Amino acid sequence: MPYSIRKLQQTGGKSGSSFLVILPKEWIRRQKLSKGDPVVIIEREDGSLIVDPSLPIAGESRNTSVEIESNLRWTITSKYLLGFDEIRVVSDKPISNDQRDELKRIIKRFVALEVTDEDDNQIVVQCLVDPTTLPVDKAMRRMNLIASRMLNDALTAYFDGLQEIAESVVKRDEEVDRLFFLIVRELRLAIQYPRMSEGMGITPVQALDFRLAAQYIERIADLAVEIANRTLHALDKKLVKKMEPIVKMVKEMQSKAVTSLFKFDSEKVAWVIEAEKEIIEVTAKLRQYLISTPSDEPQTHLYVADILLRIGEAAKDIADLGLPKSEEEDS
Repeated sequence: MPYSIRKLQQTGGKSGSSFLVILPKEWIRRQKLSKGDPVVIIEREDGSLIVDPSLPIAGESRNTSVEIESNLRWTITSKYLLGFDEIRVVSDKPISNDQRDELKRIIKRFVALEVTDEDDNQIVVQCLVDPTTLPVDKAMRRMNLIASRMLNDALTAYFDGLQEIAESVVKRDEEVDRLFFLIVRELRLAIQYPRMSEGMGITPVQALDFRLAAQYIERIADLAVEIANRTLHALDKKLVKKMEPIVKMVKEMQSKAVTSLFKFDSEKVAWVIEAEKEIIEVTAKLRQYLISTPSDEPQTHLYVADILLRIGEAAKDIADLGLPKSEEEDS
């Protein structure tokens, strides 16, 4: 990006109390600013200053309009993730009942997205959540809690052949997806609008880390669904006993990794990293056992073993994102 070096100027001579810096004329023109227009100045943690004329005023909503079309699902998703507070869905022709029902099914995928007004040719959808009232860390903790319970129940269903519990795991995945979309929306806003990130208490670097961590948690939930979908009948107790140490280790890896993400703990991070190495070895032994021992559905058991390994890898990736916020935490 282009940059320029400007010298500070002091008003009132050497005894003056204010300092000035001249902003580039080209930048002023591009931003369509003129004398007397307000700009927001924010000091970041690294000591740099941000001069931003485009930050939204408190309480101001961001609006957009979209045409009803075949890819409405993608359009609504993109506008939601881009942080728009109001989405007007419009049409030259009267909107049919089927189109209205489709839109309502689409917005159920998102937290706090509701139809607030409609007529023959338009439907107004609004996001009714304020990022400062549902912090990202709180949403991520809830997302992880649901994913952890999904994994626990999926394994219970798989070991004991409990179809009803398996079905409940699949249904809960929708709630994880809803929280994932909300977190991505808020993190995008935090990166795009520095003043909003200050209000959320999130730095741009943290926003990037949280974005990756949320994706890994969402992946763990998806893998739990994969296990639940392979529930058939109760497994042989000897096989369950072989798999239980891996299950216990995977669950502990996820717990320690996410805990360290919010409150750095070098010992927990080191444990997760070492646990991944161990789980690779233990899973390899389990695979050898499954291949050499006659059993029902051997391919299914091998696939579940691989899923457990992938969950451990996701937990390790989350642990890698846990960094100390200060020198005191690092020591």
